[in-house]
Amino acid sequence: MPRTLYDCTAAELATHSVKHLDHDMHPSDVATWLEENGYDAAPVYADDGPIGFVHKDDITTDDESDTLDGSLTPLTIDYMISGDTSFADVLSALIEKPIYFLGGHNHVTGILTRADLNTAPARIYLFDRITYLEEHLRERIRERILDTKPDWKTTPVTADELDDIEDRYEDAQAANVALDELHYAQFSTLETIATNVEACWQACGFTTKGGAASRLHEVTDLRNDVAHATLLVENTDSNEFLSSGRTTEDLHNTLETVHDVLSNLQDAGYDPGASKAGDADDRTDAESSVP
Repeated sequence: MPRTLYDCTAAELATHSVKHLDHDMHPSDVATWLEENGYDAAPVYADDGPIGFVHKDDITTDDESDTLDGSLTPLTIDYMISGDTSFADVLSALIEKPIYFLGGHNHVTGILTRADLNTAPARIYLFDRITYLEEHLRERIRERILDTKPDWKTTPVTADELDDIEDRYEDAQAANVALDELHYAQFSTLETIATNVEACWQACGFTTKGGAASRLHEVTDLRNDVAHATLLVENTDSNEFLSSGRTTEDLHNTLETVHDVLSNLQDAGYDPGASKAGDADDRTDAESSVP
């Protein structure tokens, strides 16, 4: 059976040590408080209940207003999110708005922002999904070798990559725990092989070699950022095309690629852990394609 994957929800991503502001605070004091505490936004309470929130972009330290009313955004259903919302749906929601609130009985229990996509639960979720995809790609390449006897080492894999694989393989042999050599190829190497063997990128659901190279390279970049604790979302202020750094929408699109390729490989019969029924001739073509 396929292994159980880690699930990540809005509740796991959100900040739960929620501090709220009083409606009678002076706007300039609120702006100073947000700046000093590093908050993008905070809920505002009146009569022991939330009535809205203030965002750092809507208030300044030199605001001369007497009340928060001019800076207050009503806390409507549009800014609320369920704690059990899936990671993929959280990404979709954060593309539309940069901030959401989780609620309990008459209280705000959590704040979810685009910056929360750089936290540990998001990294665990993404690493699990990308590692699962890595297992599938190895399975596809290995099956391709069994089908037609091509040598994956003749694809544009560099000499340094081959040396690294051989070193890892020899170390494993010496420890009597060796698997086949392909197991020791890194994700970037699998990307190179898959995008240079037509049967491989087609099984992934791509319609062109260029599309496969571009989309899988984005997955490789994300995988490296996940593994090396680099920011996953570098630009939390914009989702505009050509904006600098990975945006929430970029992360959403790359995760969509991971899901699509996984689905296509599984539909084509390349599913690590699943029972092997039939041979290559029994496999069905993937129903969806990845441009």
